[in-house]
Amino acid sequence: MWLAAAPSLAESGQGRASAGSEAIRALLADAGHPFAPGCVTGTFRDGAMTAMVAQGYADIPAQRALDGDTLFYAASLSKQFTDLAVARLVVEGKLALEEDVRRYLPELPVYRAPMTVAMLMQHTAGIRDSLGLVRMAGMADVGQAPKEAALALVFRQRDTQFVPGTAYSYSNGGYFLLAEIVERVTGEPFAAYAKRTILDPMGMTRSYFLSGSDPRPGTFAHGYLPAGNGFVQRDTFPRFSGSGGLMLSMNDLARYEYDIERGHRVWTDAVARIMLTPGHYSDGTPIDDGEGLGYGGGLHIGTIDGQAVVQHTGSAEALKHAYIRLPQTREAFALLCNRGDWTASARLKQVMAAQGVRYPGMPRVQPAGLFHSDELGASYRLTPEGAGLRVEVTSGFLEAPAVFTFRPADDGLFHDDGVTIALTDDPDRIVVSRGAIKGIVFSRSKEGKRK
Repeated sequence: MWLAAAPSLAESGQGRASAGSEAIRALLADAGHPFAPGCVTGTFRDGAMTAMVAQGYADIPAQRALDGDTLFYAASLSKQFTDLAVARLVVEGKLALEEDVRRYLPELPVYRAPMTVAMLMQHTAGIRDSLGLVRMAGMADVGQAPKEAALALVFRQRDTQFVPGTAYSYSNGGYFLLAEIVERVTGEPFAAYAKRTILDPMGMTRSYFLSGSDPRPGTFAHGYLPAGNGFVQRDTFPRFSGSGGLMLSMNDLARYEYDIERGHRVWTDAVARIMLTPGHYSDGTPIDDGEGLGYGGGLHIGTIDGQAVVQHTGSAEALKHAYIRLPQTREAFALLCNRGDWTASARLKQVMAAQGVRYPGMPRVQPAGLFHSDELGASYRLTPEGAGLRVEVTSGFLEAPAVFTFRPADDGLFHDDGVTIALTDDPDRIVVSRGAIKGIVFSRSKEGKRK
């Protein structure tokens, strides 16, 4: 029943003006180019798409605009879908997370310690990065690399980067091997199995995994990089799947969110436990991804500033994506972009701020008013501007005030060109730092004192 009704979820969000939609469109627009690549954003609450903004072009020469059905090469956003295929086999008893990988891939050497399927999922196996190996072997455009050649390169590695199970190192090679394991366990191509058991049951009928050929013409967003006064097309992404490979639209991502929150056709309780349980090293210590989070089923998992987060990014040369789910509020936000000069995670934070949602870790309040430092002989007038701060600096060294724009970041600070502004427990004091110069205190001036 839900499969027939699914499109209305995405369509209703697409047609509804959202709070901050014009501000979001401005964040994604390129005023200098009438025809430029861009992004599609999606906002989800309780499994329903509540807002979507599409800005830019999927194909610049053809002037084909981005929309909710445009397919993007999802890059590493694909990893969670690869793990859904693995998790399904585990739940069915056809695959074991703690099994030695060589049971399924006997071509691998005997390494210093046994390597498990769970280690591949959680980036603790030490497998060398498959895309890096392809590039090191002389193929700069990994989009031209055949799957068989990439697999042979991984099998040729005589050692791992570290003893399996003892460290965390993000590796596309591990996920490339996971897709191969799925193929061998099921006896069918990974792309076919994933479509039949993962994508189609969730209603993601437009999305698919690549399996050795180019994406279907006229359906997907080409990747672009700035070049001269315009953009150059760069579709240099692999045509095989596992670490990447998923062709994904925002409307289909809405169907995925529905299944997580309500449908549970694929995202069952048993599957969710596998996907959302952060891994451990062999000694039992929780995995740390280097950013203070753990790693589970193709997802970074943990808490930031006391708020639970589930997130991942995706990156190819000319495609950048970001995705975050906030389980406590049952919200999710996604950004799919086809221009490689943008940082998707930073832009997603701005998109969330435009909708009045604070990205976990971002400053909770924006200081305002006039603050002075005797040590610098300078005054900062702070004015909230969007999610950031307009800072007007006056001092005896300046003939006229200098104006700067400080942007919030998820370290709780406001940043501009190496200078940071930090709030304190005292609303009448801020702390300004730059590099090794720490802790310059600015106090609210008498003019700026609150009444």
